[in-house]
Amino acid sequence: MKAFSTAIAVLCGLAAGPALADLRLCNEASARHSVAVGYKSGDQWMSEGWWNIDPGKCATVISGDLKYRFFYYRLLAKGRRFEHEGYGFCTRTSAFTIEGDKNCADRGYTNSGFRQIDAGDARDFSFSFTDAVSVTEPVEAAPPAAPRAEAAAPAEAPGTWGEPYASGAALFQDCVSETEAPFCTFHADGTKFFVYDDGRTPAGVFRAMRTYLPGTPIEVRGDLEAIHDRTADIVLRRVIPRAYDTWDNTLSRMQGTWYSVDDPNSQFNIIGSELENIYDGAFGAREYLSMRDTCEHFDGGNILVRMDEETGDVMCYSIEELGAFNMLLMYLPRANFHEFRKLD
Repeated sequence: MKAFSTAIAVLCGLAAGPALADLRLCNEASARHSVAVGYKSGDQWMSEGWWNIDPGKCATVISGDLKYRFFYYRLLAKGRRFEHEGYGFCTRTSAFTIEGDKNCADRGYTNSGFRQIDAGDARDFSFSFTDAVSVTEPVEAAPPAAPRAEAAAPAEAPGTWGEPYASGAALFQDCVSETEAPFCTFHADGTKFFVYDDGRTPAGVFRAMRTYLPGTPIEVRGDLEAIHDRTADIVLRRVIPRAYDTWDNTLSRMQGTWYSVDDPNSQFNIIGSELENIYDGAFGAREYLSMRDTCEHFDGGNILVRMDEETGDVMCYSIEELGAFNMLLMYLPRANFHEFRKLD
């Protein structure tokens, strides 16, 4: 049996009087961590994340009486390596609740390593993690070497700045230079990624991204630095263009400004993977676009997903028609049609 000397488990709820029954994770490490959990629900394994927990704080990750003995957790933090124990669950970079722990990659997820929590027969349990299970990655100095002709420094080793990450299905969005901290963005795995020009991502990567148009298909490799609700910060080592797939071609044809046939004042503008709503000239909510095999409880493939940037609310559509100047969408929950015409 493995000794859990690297974390502290505290059994709660022994005092007299009513108590809230749940599973809480507490951060006794020295850095903020993003936390995901795995657990049994009926006859199905579930995984869920992410909770951002500051040092000295706790978060309730499972509410209600605990019905099982074992639970599992995974940590992410900037510049750290999580010491997992080989228990595998499906995850993704954005917020998630995933049923099942099998065939993660086939379903568009990542199979990630977790550690085990033994809650015994407690109905209420608190568990604290420490720096011992989220190890700071040392940045090794380069050994002395003969002068080299090239001016560019080599990229840092994978894992230097966080959890290694790669995507072969990313879409470039834009670069913004008119700020104190210039950055570029791309979309992948239902998440908007921010790459900051702070000296960690090689200058050549930024030079390449600044030549791309919104919606350019790219492959990326880097270190996942931080995860937020619908966005993430990443330090890139590599970015290259890739061939267009079915979704890339569809998105390319959707670029531009569209108006509703039923109400011409209702419009939206699509740039890259982002849709900005406009009504009577006033800008409204921004949405992230993606194509998935499933959306909510709908499946069948090639489903257009519109996710609100602020709330994370999701709307599911099928694309019935898409021409040079016309688009017909079917809103899946009600099976009603929305027809649009292109302005430009």
